[in-house]
Amino acid sequence: MAEATVVEESAAFTRLTLPLMVQNGIPTTPMNYATWYRYVAGTDKELKGAIDRMIEQGESFSEEACEMLYRRYCAEKDETAALALRESLRNVLGGLLGTFGNFNEQSDEYETLVSASLEKLSDQSSVQDIRTIVDEIIDRTKELGESGRSMQNTMKNAAEELEELKKEFERAKTEALVDFLTGAANRKAFDERLAKAVEESSAGGNPLSLMMIDIDHFKKFNDQHGHIVGDEVLKFTAARIKEVVRETDFVARYGGEEFSVILPETSLEECQKVAESVRVVFAQGRLKKAGSSTYLGQITVSIGVGQHQKGEAPTDLVRRSDQALYFAKETGRNRVATESDLSGPAEEDKKAASM
Repeated sequence: MAEATVVEESAAFTRLTLPLMVQNGIPTTPMNYATWYRYVAGTDKELKGAIDRMIEQGESFSEEACEMLYRRYCAEKDETAALALRESLRNVLGGLLGTFGNFNEQSDEYETLVSASLEKLSDQSSVQDIRTIVDEIIDRTKELGESGRSMQNTMKNAAEELEELKKEFERAKTEALVDFLTGAANRKAFDERLAKAVEESSAGGNPLSLMMIDIDHFKKFNDQHGHIVGDEVLKFTAARIKEVVRETDFVARYGGEEFSVILPETSLEECQKVAESVRVVFAQGRLKKAGSSTYLGQITVSIGVGQHQKGEAPTDLVRRSDQALYFAKETGRNRVATESDLSGPAEEDKKAASM
């Protein structure tokens, strides 16, 4: 199928997916969109049958039902795809091992590397683990392929197969860690990066801060202008945040209209200044409808800021930053609040319970 045809078909599926979700009262979250896009595309017969039965029987698409559909027909099949990739790599490595008996001692080191790689390739290997293995073998394959004419054809073929697998792993990793709508990292990627950042901060003694950003009155904006325009606002928000923060900072869509930014080597005071810059960018801007001169008004954001404390878990940093965000929204919105603004443990617990 030509690339233009693929793009046109994808656009057609998108135009059908959103109205169908609205018709069935499905919130346009990344998880739900992925499920219903696959349903509209018709590539998954089991998913289509399950949704068709629910519609025919008049069942409600509750939050629990939507999550069940995603996990059963999307998330689990993504894991199945990862398993298939692992098996493909095993086959390539096994084929290489079978050829080593025909070569001289030059291949001994390479044979040892491939054997060790096969041992590392457990069923629990993550996409990142597999990619590391593939990168190492590709580098050594190219080196060895250049050094012996008798091995060049075999090494060239192996390198090509491994390069193709590497591309597939990269696509799988990207799809698993990127929010399909905004292009920012998703919640899974955020959790992984924050855990790593906390570990590095604790080991090196460098400060680590976190911003939690929420679009003010987003539901009202969505109701007034529609979900399609609302989706464009989410894309716009992610892009604007990325423009303000550093390349070393990590921007993610935390959920709904809430975004998060991990700022390594940044103190609370420094993070507060960055957060204020983000707030000002939105407060001073006006939204214009794409492809027209119609202005949609203004959106503002509220931001909560927290700094990692030695020995605490990542979830504690998220909780404190989220409480600061709650405080910012409760005290007027369109403002930045830090963990220092919180009244104390008792007040914090009270606010956390009511969120």
